[in-house]
Amino acid sequence: MWFATLLRRIAALPRQALKALRSSPRLLWRAVKGSPRALWLGVKGVWRGVKATGRGFRGAYRGLRAPAGRLSVQVVFTVLALAGALAAGWFIVPGAGPAWSFGTEPTPEAEEPPLVLSPEGALAEAPDAGLPAETMPVGDTLQPTESPTTAATTPAAPAGLDAWAAGLTHLGIPQRALVAYGRGELVSAAQNPGCNLSWTTLAGIGATETTHGTTGGNQIQADGTTLTEIIGSGYDEMGPMQFLPSTWERWKADGDGDGRFDPHDIDDAVTAAANYLCHDDRDMSRPDGWYAAVYSYNPREDYVKKVFDRADEYGRMSTA
Repeated sequence: MWFATLLRRIAALPRQALKALRSSPRLLWRAVKGSPRALWLGVKGVWRGVKATGRGFRGAYRGLRAPAGRLSVQVVFTVLALAGALAAGWFIVPGAGPAWSFGTEPTPEAEEPPLVLSPEGALAEAPDAGLPAETMPVGDTLQPTESPTTAATTPAAPAGLDAWAAGLTHLGIPQRALVAYGRGELVSAAQNPGCNLSWTTLAGIGATETTHGTTGGNQIQADGTTLTEIIGSGYDEMGPMQFLPSTWERWKADGDGDGRFDPHDIDDAVTAAANYLCHDDRDMSRPDGWYAAVYSYNPREDYVKKVFDRADEYGRMSTA
């Protein structure tokens, strides 16, 4: 209310001054034409106008010096500055802002087609099986008629598998991990006849899960364990083949015959993974059987595609 009164006073100053000036010439003219009294009245009118203007300015000055007046002036100038900035922005950058603010809709970007992978589609055939693991290693030999218990006593790295793995160094797979994948194929042939699981699939899973146990600067040691335990950040997945704790409890295996079931031992982990992939009498030489096995390991289409690509690459490179 106070500020409104002040504004009204300031707005009235020009009107009062103009009124005084308008009446003063008429009074002066009367004085010139008539009497000294009229002249005096003209001068007096001018003086009153000047005094009224001075009173108005003094009132406005006192009002502006008061705390409320200073705050009001700041508010007014801030509002005027913002309005000026917005107006300048409107003319200087007329095209700024989202498209909807100008009454137009943006053109939608072309959507990438989702990755679709199915036995009938992208997986027209199973990955190339590659050069088979050495089937006549020096030392204990796996026989198709052996029981799982007998098969598990095969040495972790017989000389034949070492030589086989050493001949595939160009694949970029650590030799100790490659030995485990080759052993996994041999053990699976004894434990899961008819599954036709190739080491290339096991290597594709190992590459996708932990880069063959080397993720985060890790390394597979001579006994098959990693330098440090590999634990996934999502669901506490364990080891080079990233088993969930509950899945490991069901499918755990002693792949190197040391009497321990260790998900962080690549021999145990690969053997357990082979048993898991081959359950339900799957035939992994068939596209639908291969797809179902790997999809059950991690039910994601992009995951299956990565395993397929890597397994197929290992198979082609090992037979080139």
